[in-house]
Amino acid sequence: MIARLLIANRGEVAARIARTCERLGLEYVTVSVEEDRELSGHAGAVATVPLPAGGYLDAAALIRAATENGCDAVHPGYGFLSENAGFARAVRAAGLVFVGPSSRVIETMADKASARQVMAEAGVPVLPGTAVASEDLDALVEQAGAIGYPLIVKPAGGGGGKGMSVLRSAAGLREALASASRTATAAFADGRLHLERYVEHARHIEVQVFGDEHGGAVHLFDRDCSLQRRHQKVIEEAPAPRIPADVRAAMFDAAVQGTKALQYVGAGTFEFLLVGTEFFFIEMNTRLQVEHTVTEEITGLDLVEWQLRVAAGEPLPAAQADIAYSGASVQVRMYAEDPFRSFLPCPGELEVTHWPDVRVERAFTRRLRVTGGFDPMIAKLVATGATRAEALDRARRTSAELRWHGISTNLGFAAHVLSSPIVAAAEHDTAYLDRIDPVTEFGDPDEFAALAVGGVLSAPDRATPWSAGAPSGDRAWLDPVDGDLGGIDLEVDGRPFTVRVSGYAEDAALLRAASAPPSLTRAGAAPARADASRSGPSPVSVDSAGTVTVGSTACVVRRRGEGWECQVDGVVREVRFAEYGAHGAGAGEPEIRSPMPGTLVRLHVESGARVEEGQLLGVVEAMKLEHELTATHAGIVTVTAAEGAVVTTDQSLFLIEERGAAL
Repeated sequence: MIARLLIANRGEVAARIARTCERLGLEYVTVSVEEDRELSGHAGAVATVPLPAGGYLDAAALIRAATENGCDAVHPGYGFLSENAGFARAVRAAGLVFVGPSSRVIETMADKASARQVMAEAGVPVLPGTAVASEDLDALVEQAGAIGYPLIVKPAGGGGGKGMSVLRSAAGLREALASASRTATAAFADGRLHLERYVEHARHIEVQVFGDEHGGAVHLFDRDCSLQRRHQKVIEEAPAPRIPADVRAAMFDAAVQGTKALQYVGAGTFEFLLVGTEFFFIEMNTRLQVEHTVTEEITGLDLVEWQLRVAAGEPLPAAQADIAYSGASVQVRMYAEDPFRSFLPCPGELEVTHWPDVRVERAFTRRLRVTGGFDPMIAKLVATGATRAEALDRARRTSAELRWHGISTNLGFAAHVLSSPIVAAAEHDTAYLDRIDPVTEFGDPDEFAALAVGGVLSAPDRATPWSAGAPSGDRAWLDPVDGDLGGIDLEVDGRPFTVRVSGYAEDAALLRAASAPPSLTRAGAAPARADASRSGPSPVSVDSAGTVTVGSTACVVRRRGEGWECQVDGVVREVRFAEYGAHGAGAGEPEIRSPMPGTLVRLHVESGARVEEGQLLGVVEAMKLEHELTATHAGIVTVTAAEGAVVTTDQSLFLIEERGAAL
């Protein structure tokens, strides 16, 4: 067995691997860039080796950390260099054990085009696509025409949804390819792309496999990963629901057949698209998956232990006939992003005040500084039950019950999704989340935040004229409008709201919130919606613990500086009293501001150029994701930041003016 292991990764996966090492009595060494030094995965390490910025992609530095600290093996985790054949080759050349398959297999399967060809030869169904991955844009444009539309663009050297996009026509093809190549280079140090025919209304089903050096190969059942947004998985479950028994068996056979054809050693995952009763191979991940947790939950097996034993040359710990599962498990990925603002990344300071009583994969206990340099995943919540319905309900309650403050996350969005009848019936496909507009489906959190703070400010109190017990004559001076008792002018992240008090019912204030028209909303704030005001007054109550309930929606409100921080549906809003005269100045000089902290990676215009409404101005990148900035109207543009500049949230990047217009 391995004696001392280098964990060549960070965050929750490093902590996960460390946990198995501790259970098995194995010594381990961790690595860390400066900003990760406080993560909990380092606590039991024999040593923690400091890395320079970008060090998780520095193969030489990682191998040096292993050899200089007496390690005999390296576990790459997932992401970074986990599917880099050159790294696997260099680890073995240094006399170390690489916890994963051979560099030959990694090379074959990491290249989407060669993987497709090998699987086709092994009799596994595949989709039409490029024969060779490339970063030659001219060649890719030509091949796209031959494959036909819709097609999907995939980075050849990585997964996790980064750099993937669906194109339904040749319009914007070259720019989409260039953007995908940049993202792939940043995430995987490999800018080559693979093109493949895109299948509509499919489910994403994957099969967990293991192989050993003795020719053994088994599957550990399947997972459904169809709940994904822009090809980034959000919620996964095991086993995959609603698959005919014969189709499931055929998928297992194909995965095991592919594993044997590759002479595969270690943990791997075959990913398939399922359309009706037909399935097609899309890729193989030659590493541990982020969602391995749900397989562990239903089988009772430790997949990291299996990896370490197989890497040490041991045979598979169990034969296929001895592997069984029971129950169901659902994993929710907690991302630092705002679903109600186009899923923009939300770096910042996070403090968790209550963790739910389920399996939580994380690398911190209470506080975490989320930076823009890494994937936005903070933690994983894993809920297991005797049935799928029980697991889904527990996952929903878990997502709603976790308490934190500081930054926005996707947990409220996830709780809503898990409540969907479509998900309950397993009738969703891979595009289901992309079809959801969170504000339309679940309500506007800006409005809820305004109502929640309004409720705190106007809570029933017999010492004030707004008291439920005060005679109506005492209220006349409170600026009555349309029969309301008075108004409070607030700003929610700069978006103006007037909260009006309609009356009281028992311990609740009856409130309405109206947002300002778009022309009075500052650039960068959420746009005002014509239907933003709720149809009638909402009862708003405050309990002794400080939880504010707006209708049936619970909000957490706490003082922050001169205003309030309100958490509602998993996102955080800053609320303060309105500053009159602060709005509308942009009407004459409209600015385009950065919606998030990041890097202005690309400029598409120069100062003085004429731009049209909807024209692409530039691209801001954060957390390996690109966000395009477009012109809100026609005019002459002034660029106020340089390409490559590090920018902050709400920083002005472009100014669009109409010049020479008639007075």
